[in-house]
Amino acid sequence: MDFSKWAVVAHKDDTGLGRQASYITELLQLGHHLVVPSERLQDHPLLPGRDVFLSPEASAEVVRAGLSGLEGIIVLERHSWHAELLQIARDMGLRTVCVPNWEWFDGSNERWGLCDLFVCPSRHTLSVVRGYGFENSVYIPPAVNLCCLPFKLRSGKARLFVHNAGLVDADDRKGTRDTIQAFKMVKRQDIRLLVRIQKAVSLPEIDDRIEIEIGNLADAGELYSAGDVAIQPSKMEGVGFMVLEPLCSGLPVITTDYPPMNEYITTTELLVRKRWFRRKSFASQWIKQAHLRLPDLHDLARKIEWCADNDMASISQANRKTAESMFSPVAQQAQWIEALQAFNRRTIDQFPRR
Repeated sequence: MDFSKWAVVAHKDDTGLGRQASYITELLQLGHHLVVPSERLQDHPLLPGRDVFLSPEASAEVVRAGLSGLEGIIVLERHSWHAELLQIARDMGLRTVCVPNWEWFDGSNERWGLCDLFVCPSRHTLSVVRGYGFENSVYIPPAVNLCCLPFKLRSGKARLFVHNAGLVDADDRKGTRDTIQAFKMVKRQDIRLLVRIQKAVSLPEIDDRIEIEIGNLADAGELYSAGDVAIQPSKMEGVGFMVLEPLCSGLPVITTDYPPMNEYITTTELLVRKRWFRRKSFASQWIKQAHLRLPDLHDLARKIEWCADNDMASISQANRKTAESMFSPVAQQAQWIEALQAFNRRTIDQFPRR
């Protein structure tokens, strides 16, 4: 299947959605990108002949012009990038594929009925999407470019722990503050913590074992070139690149025992127990499943201590082996083509809408 006449619809920036768009474009060799303006970071420059700016306020005529010549679009996460996008695409005969992120998926919205196929990046996402009645859905692991994430064997007892936060939001979804608090509970002086954030934000008081770096790195692989263990106790993840990417690089990853994180990390010693309650995320008033599961800080501290006492080599090797199996470009491309061809063998009206 030739994807050169397909476009991804999402941000083109350094957010998780921007990275997701980049990885899917590379995997499928998409020819186009309908670039939605970034909401929190600076947009990357548009590439002439490939990128088309898609303003949410654009007229229907402008949207049609942006879709002209395309055979299909892959929409990340939202139907609301433009109110008329899916309907116009349907009217023009384009195939419409959505890659949903489970936490923000409002399956009761009738616009999703205009989507031909849902490609879910985790089994948890698939269960949420099908829970809304969309059987035109499949599970395909998220696209990750292993070439950008070179393997480095981590061996010996962990001494440098890293936490990559990205943007620290009001909910602290990546668990940045929890990471700092739990690390301070571990009293040994032979370990260090490096915390990277994209923008300055209020954080707990640190001690002399903890370093904070602010800003973006040009190469995402640099996030995982240093360190013996990644601490990523996320409270809620759609795809969870900050868990997936260190795994691909051979870093052992401490994360929360909750999906989708525990779909990727299965080493019991690195999965942090959840607190017994869950907390609403800011969007949960209008999306029923949008909630946070908080990590137990005492158990997180115990996981850090365990890594400081044990050789990381076997976990490091197993992580890369898992990544090479899960994110094989050939296998993933075949899965995408198979899913789309299966859709081509039947009409969309045969799929239940709700």
